[in-house]
This record gives sequence, C-alpha cells and structure tokens, in this order.
Amino acid sequence: MRITQTFWTANQSLLNNNFGWISPQAHLMSWALSCLSIRKNYDDVVLYTDSEGYRVFIELMKLPYTEVVVQYDDLHCPQLHWAYPKMLTYSLQQEPFIHVDGDLYIPHRLNANIENAGLIAQNVENGTKYYKSMMGDILQRQVVVPDFLHKELDRDSIRAYNAGVLGGNDVDFIQEYCRSAFQIIEDNHLNDEGNPRIHVNNNLLYEQVLFFALADKYKKKVATVIEREIPDNGYYYQDFCDFYKYDQLPMLHILGGYKRNPRICNLLGRTLLNKYPEYYKRIVELFTKDHKRLQGGYTERCLSDLSVQMCMATYQDYLKNLLNEWKDIPVAELLEQERRTSSYPVFLYADKDQQLRFIMGRTPYVDIFEIPDEWPEEAKKLIKERIEGSGLLKLKDIVCFPTLLGDGYKELMINDIDYNILLLLETERTFADLYNSLIDSFSFNGREQEPYIRKLIMDELEKLSYNGLIYARFE
Repeated sequence: MRITQTFWTANQSLLNNNFGWISPQAHLMSWALSCLSIRKNYDDVVLYTDSEGYRVFIELMKLPYTEVVVQYDDLHCPQLHWAYPKMLTYSLQQEPFIHVDGDLYIPHRLNANIENAGLIAQNVENGTKYYKSMMGDILQRQVVVPDFLHKELDRDSIRAYNAGVLGGNDVDFIQEYCRSAFQIIEDNHLNDEGNPRIHVNNNLLYEQVLFFALADKYKKKVATVIEREIPDNGYYYQDFCDFYKYDQLPMLHILGGYKRNPRICNLLGRTLLNKYPEYYKRIVELFTKDHKRLQGGYTERCLSDLSVQMCMATYQDYLKNLLNEWKDIPVAELLEQERRTSSYPVFLYADKDQQLRFIMGRTPYVDIFEIPDEWPEEAKKLIKERIEGSGLLKLKDIVCFPTLLGDGYKELMINDIDYNILLLLETERTFADLYNSLIDSFSFNGREQEPYIRKLIMDELEKLSYNGLIYARFE
C-alpha cells in the first residue's frame, strides 16, 4: 500500500515559522516521528512538498521517504487553505493509497481490513454546535455547493470524516471527490486573494464534510482507523495525544490546540529521541540558538541574569560551580542520558509483575541543594518562584542536573519521596527493591492503604522520569 504525505510551506521558513506548533523545533519533530513511524511499517512512502520542504525534510533532516515530489513551489492558494494542496495530492494518485497528515503517527501497520477497503478515513465526526456555527457562517456568505452537500449542511448535526487518514482502493471515487472539491473552489473563487469568501473553515467544507456527503450519496462504505464516532469537540488527550501509550494505540493525532501544549510537545520530542535518536539530534542541531550548551561557552550566558532573579549569592555560587563542573560533559553522553530516560513509558504501562523486573537508575550528574531553614522567607519564596513559578510551595529541596537542550541544565523542586528515590538510585536496583525500600519509609496501618501509597510512589517516579532524572530498563 502506498502512503502519501503533503507539506506546503506557503513560502515560509520551516526553521523560523512554527506552523501552529509551540515552536519550529516541535513542528519538525512531529514530521520526523510521523514519517519514521510510517516508514517502519510501509515500504512505499511518498512526500509531496515544495523546495523548502525538500531542503529541510530531506537535505537537513534526511527523512527516509522512498520518493519525494517537489510539486507545490508555485501553488496559487491562500495560506489559510492548507487542505487544498492535500486535495491536489489525492487527485494525483492513480493507484490505491492512504494519505497521512504530518501530525499523526502510526506505531503499527494498519489492519488488513483497513488497507483493503474501498474508502478509508480516520473516523466519523458528529458535528456539534461548533461545526454548525462554522458551516452556518459559510452558508451566510452564499457559498455555492452541490445539492447533496447542501443537504448535509442543513442538518442539525453535520457529519464529516476526519481526514488525518484518508484514501482507499476506490481511486475512481476519490478522483470524483477531488473534482467536486475543485469545482466548489472554482465556483466560489476560494483561491482568489481578496475574495471575502476566503475563510479557514472552507477547509472543513471541501475536504471532510464533502467526503462524507459524497460517500453517503453513493452509499459507499468507509473503513475507519478509529471505529467509534467522535463529536467534533471530542478529541481528548488520553485517546489521541498520550505518548505514554504510543506503542499501545493504533495511532496518535495531535490536533489543533494540542500542538501548543508544552507537555505534549515535550513528550513528542522524548518519544522521537527514544526511538530515533539520530533524527532527534539532527533536529535540535538546527536550533542551536535555542540551546546554549550546543553553542559552546555556554556557562556565562546561562548565568548572566540569575543573580538578578535569585538575589542570593550563596545559591548563585553553588550553581555556578556545578555548571563549571559540567561544562565539559560530551554532548554524545548527554544525548545518550536523555535517550535512556525517554524509555520510561514502557515501564509505566507494564503490568505490576513485569514492573518488578525493571532495573531502575538515575542520571549520573545529579546534585541536591537544600534551602537552609535560616534563610529569610522572602529569599525562600524568591527561589521557589524562579524554579516553579510559585513561592507558596512547601518544598525546600532543589535537584540540579545537566541537560542537552535549553540552558544546558535544569532545576526542579522535589519532595521527600523524590529525595529518597534519588538517594536510593545512586546505584541501579530493581523496581521491586526500590519499591520495598520506599514503602518501608511510610507509616500506615492496614494493607488497604497500600494502593494509595503505591500511587504516590508511581506519581513521583513519573515526575522524575518525565523530567529526565531517572530511567527504567527491562531486565
């Protein structure tokens, strides 16, 4: 089965524009993970792009597409109509295919019943008032559409197919679908700059709603990767964005506002690092301006404004000494350290018996600073606000450790459980040994309290793992 992807830059720089993501780096990491997850399972993966897409994706990132078609350099299309180049890619296919968006990842090959279907989409969408208001806005502008599509738009609940995944073996139908879309665009002059009918919601109209309405007109069955129907506002984190479940889900799709969620983007990067470290390294090296350690001579730049922020020479000197100790740590060693700590979701989602066999350890460069009791409350509040954004935290220990990215180091406020975990993991030990040592430090009566204590421990292990302090490997 041929897999296709489309990226049109609209004459924007991939290294400077975030294309709706939290950063350009996160955007490129998404494309890398999308391509690599597909390439792991399919031997024919084609990218349709423009010259800038070719330069970055192929020449700089070296993504392993089996074919690249530079198709969209002179595309006449408003920037808001990002679905239009996708429709062009659909129309160019003369054999069965599946198109996959660059914010969607496929950890495992799709089921045979999907690949063999006449028509394929991600899932059916049930429109709420959100879709109805968008389509109502389009109709108020007197957009000309075929009768069968107008009938769908008149419904209280407008239905569509999510086109994160779209394609199939019925190429004749897909060609007619594309012709219908292009006719709507032409009849309404939607590619003409200055036309008041140009609106981002037109993407939904001529790609997703049209596909549903035309399939319904011909009573075509559409196989969906996600079998259940989903409300247009029902794409929840745990179902589509939870990278901890990457290897367990049929697909992940980072839609809309999730692209600007720092935690999701961080876990996206760590998943890429864990599975494809060479591509992760290539991408971060494209953004050395954002990562002081990768610039060389980083220590003075890192500390240039700390004294103003912290107003405490003691901690300033402590941190400066640490950074001097860490300044010569090889980048390759830090990359390996962060790759190792990125594998922890496998541990978190293992069953309890399997977890007991994991070996736990911590990163080699860890130092803990205990905020002195005698410090004035104002100073304690200041340092906590600087690190965690809140001076009301009761925590008084700070763990410091070197990192590959950002300022080249990180500070994290920790509690007593975290402190004990880090001390116990000065040398590797099994999770069973670690858990038994930790459980002994709690005072509780009755086994009924142990599930609560276990959850506390697992939450802290997740926090330390997420922040890159500890790792777990299966023995």
